[in-house]
Amino acid sequence: MTHHKSNEAVGGETETGRGRGMPRRPDQEALERRTVLDREEAGLPTRAPEDPDAVYRAVREQVAHEVDTGSMPTGTAPRRDRGFPPTRY
Repeated sequence: MTHHKSNEAVGGETETGRGRGMPRRPDQEALERRTVLDREEAGLPTRAPEDPDAVYRAVREQVAHEVDTGSMPTGTAPRRDRGFPPTRY
């Protein structure tokens, strides 16, 4: 008993030399339209996401600001004084 399809069953068009494979360059406009539709179906915003580098820089600046003002601990205290892990572990 075989569990696989034959090459002829999955090979594509026999008259043109089987399947054509992937296109050299995908259609960018069709890809963008499909992405917007997929994002709508998933309930995500359809606008383009922000530049990841800009988001990274903004978060890094916020962390640096919080460290400078003292609202975020820097982890420079000795391990025994940090209180982690809790004693119940």
